[in-house]
Amino acid sequence: MALMDFIKKQFIDILEWTEDGDGTLAWRYPMAGMEIQNGGTLVVRESQMAVFVNEGQVADVFGPGT
Repeated sequence: MALMDFIKKQFIDILEWTEDGDGTLAWRYPMAGMEIQNGGTLVVRESQMAVFVNEGQVADVFGPGT
């Protein structure tokens, strides 16, 4: 069963937040049932920061760029 659940997951190729709304301090990327593809791309715009959190701990922080 666990193998079939793994195979059914969707793999994310590009992580990117494209909303233009002002006033958003933090936004959580919906990851339920998904995994980041090995070799996937993270796109961080000039006015953004990306923070990866794993089990409540900050895993990595990314500034603008890809």
